[in-house]
Amino acid sequence: MEELTGQLVVVHPQLTTDPVSRQGQIGVIAIADLQKDNISVGFGGGPLGRYSSDALLVLKDKRELYQDIMTGVKDMDAGTFKDLLDINMKQEYSDYGHISAAMKIAVENPEVMKRSMISLEDYISRNHNINVSEEVSFER
Repeated sequence: MEELTGQLVVVHPQLTTDPVSRQGQIGVIAIADLQKDNISVGFGGGPLGRYSSDALLVLKDKRELYQDIMTGVKDMDAGTFKDLLDINMKQEYSDYGHISAAMKIAVENPEVMKRSMISLEDYISRNHNINVSEEVSFER
């Protein structure tokens, strides 16, 4: 998936072994070798970090997040609701600044992170399934 190159990701804050000590930090995918599950991430200085796709987090799709917010509003406190809406509003802009700001909000609160982010592994899996179903629909 070449489209992963340049995508913002967060190194999972609870990652136990990280040779470049970037847990909880936002980086940019420099190289993605999905066959070997080896994702190289840059952090604006220093060496690239190498991670598996389950060690990296991305924001949920903005439509999915909005739906989750609206259906789960009764199960969350006001602060979580506010933070999730703020993240979702920032997702309306697809530039690095807004997405990075949204990720920072998510990482600051474990509950918000749990509700607004998924692993890169899940993201790849979901997008692969979408691409496969699109290919099938074109063949009919």
